[in-house]
This record gives sequence, C-alpha cells and structure tokens, in this order.
Amino acid sequence: MTWLKKVILGGSVCLGCVCLLALPAYAEIPEYNKDLITREASTSDQVGVAFLKMSNNFPDFSKVVEQSQEYQSINPLAREELIEKLVKKYQNYYLTFTPGKSDLVFRTRVNTLFRKMENGESALMINSLKGDPIYFPFEFANYPIALLIKDIESFKTLRLDATETDIVYKRLALSGDATLLLQLYPIAANDQKPVILDKISQYPLLTEIGYIGLLNRRGEQIWAWKNNKYGAKKSISKGGMDDRAIIDLVPEDRYINQPSKQ
Repeated sequence: MTWLKKVILGGSVCLGCVCLLALPAYAEIPEYNKDLITREASTSDQVGVAFLKMSNNFPDFSKVVEQSQEYQSINPLAREELIEKLVKKYQNYYLTFTPGKSDLVFRTRVNTLFRKMENGESALMINSLKGDPIYFPFEFANYPIALLIKDIESFKTLRLDATETDIVYKRLALSGDATLLLQLYPIAANDQKPVILDKISQYPLLTEIGYIGLLNRRGEQIWAWKNNKYGAKKSISKGGMDDRAIIDLVPEDRYINQPSKQ
C-alpha cells in the first residue's frame, strides 16, 4: 500500500491515511432494502460522470462523445444524432449528481470460503477480494478509471458469532458463490494525476461504502453491513425485514478481522 501515500485525490484526500484495520463506528444492522437489492448496477457512463464531477471538471460533452468507442464505430451519418442523445444524458447525470448524497451501485460475482468452528462461530472469507489495492476498472471516453473503495480490505474476512453463523450457513451456496452488492458514495477523484495499476495508467476515483452485502441466487441477503452515515430511514423498504433475509449481522461494536472472544 506504500504507493497510496503518494496519491492525493481532489487535492485533499490521502489514500494512505485510510484506516484498513477496522470498520467505522458509525455502522448499523441493515434491514432488507428491496429497492437497493433490485437496483441495476451503475453504468460506466454514470461512473465516468461521477468521476468528472468529483474532479470539478465540467467538460465539453460533445468532445467526450467524439472520443468514445461508440462514436468511432458508428455509421458517420448517425453520429450527430448520437452526440445529441449522449450529451443530454451526460449533462443530466452531471447536474443531478450531488457529492455526499448521490451513490453508485456495483455488483460482482465472488467466491467465498465458510469455516465453522467448534464453538459455533465461524469465519467467512471473500476470496475474490484480491489485489493491493483492491480496485475495479472502468472506461469512460478517454478516461481509464480505477474505482477504489475505502476500507474494502476490512471485509476480506468476516468474523461471525453463532447466530450469524446459522444465518450464513442456511443461505450460502455450497460452492461458496455469491453476488457482492456495493452501494458506494464517491468522496474524491483526480483527473490530473493518474496512477499506475497493473502496469496501466488509470485515474483514481475514491468511494466510501454505504452498504455492502452478499446475496445468493434467490436474492436473499447472506450477510450485510450498512454505514449509517449515508441514507435516511426512509430509504429502508417499508414493511420491515423480509422473511427471506434475516440480517442480524455485524453489531455496531464488532470489528471485521477482530478475533472472536473465546
């Protein structure tokens, strides 16, 4: 992680200062949020526009479109119509994106390893969270973007008590496969200082977790954690907890990667 100390996002956020040892104290047990769980993942366009907004960059979106692969590959007679369509879309994304309030939704398939201990507790390891740092690449126009997630390393190994263990055991596939759902809030970006990741020059977009959950193929929450810094109570689906998704997991005073008390 030493390279992170050299990266300053937005002129003020130093990634090397991010604590990766424990979850923030402002956490709460999430209820089953059907609206979030059924939301489509954010597109590369939405990630790209969020990156520009966090970089305080309001570009000429006509030129952005002209630099895109879609524009280059389309029939020249259709390019003017494409510019008009995409410029309106990008401008709408840009104007409606509000730092600190607007979020991005990210989904990815992951594999987990579940280990149960004699005392009824367990450990759930998300094997797919690899890399130093962990990041997800996106392409927008001529910007290769590295989506970085603050504290994501803290979720690589989840320590579960006996109650949590029972819930996870009932909902996790035997193969360990699951969908990782992330609700992310951009907090900084830099369109002037790219970083080298996997030998590729990329522009960093730093985000913070609002919600992280593991889902099975039936859409049931296997495990979840919510950062109550984001999202009002009204964002939780009405009607209380879904009977298919009992999530009494990760109380406020527990830390990921902290050894369980014997």
